[in-house]
Amino acid sequence: MGDLFTTDLLNWLGDHRQWLGWCLFLIAMLESLAIAGLLVPGVVLLVAVTAMAGAWGMPLLSAMGWAFAGAVVGDLLSFTLGRLFHQDIRRLSLFQRHPQWIARGEAFFRRYGVLSIILGRFVGPIRPIIPMIAGMLDMPIGRFVLVNLASALAWAPIYVIPGYLAGHATRWQVPAYFWHQAFGLLAAVAGIAALVFFCIWKQERWSSLAATGACVVGLIALSFASPWLGVLDSTLATWTEHLTHQPYPILRLLGPLANSGFTWLLGLLLLPGLALCGGKRHCLLLGLAALFNLAADIALQLPGEYLSMSTSLTMLICLLISCSRAFSLWVRMLWIAAALPAILAITAGLLGNQTAALFHLLASGLTIAMACLFSLWLMERAGPLRSIPPRMIGILILLPLLAALLSLSGLHQFQPLTDLM
Repeated sequence: MGDLFTTDLLNWLGDHRQWLGWCLFLIAMLESLAIAGLLVPGVVLLVAVTAMAGAWGMPLLSAMGWAFAGAVVGDLLSFTLGRLFHQDIRRLSLFQRHPQWIARGEAFFRRYGVLSIILGRFVGPIRPIIPMIAGMLDMPIGRFVLVNLASALAWAPIYVIPGYLAGHATRWQVPAYFWHQAFGLLAAVAGIAALVFFCIWKQERWSSLAATGACVVGLIALSFASPWLGVLDSTLATWTEHLTHQPYPILRLLGPLANSGFTWLLGLLLLPGLALCGGKRHCLLLGLAALFNLAADIALQLPGEYLSMSTSLTMLICLLISCSRAFSLWVRMLWIAAALPAILAITAGLLGNQTAALFHLLASGLTIAMACLFSLWLMERAGPLRSIPPRMIGILILLPLLAALLSLSGLHQFQPLTDLM
């Protein structure tokens, strides 16, 4: 039944392209709406429709805007239902047949509080339930609206961009052997990522060190494989050069986030912030990881812009590690997922400044992971890192936003990191 509905909808959209934006809005709203989100195959529909948006040339920002608006409205409607009917919602026949849906959502909300609205948006079974639970438990409206907007802002790029790029790729002219190299590289990256995750999942004292070793193996393999990825590398360079020379305002706007000014501001805010809120070990974790990453990037002779981007992302991920120590492994993974928009914004800033090189991008990602994991292993040799007090986490998360605002406002005119060596 669901497959038939999906097929009919996509066929109808093929004949009525002018409704594509509203369709994105409606799917995102239904996926976030209590009860409806449990029944509608929202993720499948969203991937399919965003792929159509990419194939038909709809601007990416427009697609994300429609999805963002739909997610916000869906959550607001769910919150309103919970606020109006409170515990009477349990009397609905659907929830009488499946009382565990509300029970799980309520347990998740009571455990994680405000964070449950952000994290829950990325957990399929409870995504449409959490806003309704927040309303049932009389969460302040203003606080819910702010958190709802923030979570939707993180959700929209993660759910829209993959399908959009897949659809947009059908319009790209690619040379022979491009897809062979692309899928081969994707399989290798997935293998390394799975090995790293397995090591972390074991949660032993050696886990971080073993995961670091997996990243080192990946970096060595990348160095040997790089000469055989020429077609993929040159095609990526051509595409990003096209982006660099096109008048895309968003790339120009985000450009300062890949400069060393943002890196300095981020470090100057996070180091004392972690020292005050979390203790010297968290501060030392961030400092060591940034230094290790910088040393590895210089050894690999990465360009100055990559040094800035890589160091900024290293500090951001260390902040996530410090803030999520009190949570389970799966919730920590959700923290990383919620931070993907910030990671994408910094990377997009780099693409707005220069042509991307495949080796440089992949090497940067591996050195970031190596630096964070190895620093974490060093810090936990004397014992696990203690968790940061929950009331301090919100303050620390605001510091990267403050650094970004200061940098985007023009306080980023520093010399590149390579000029300081």
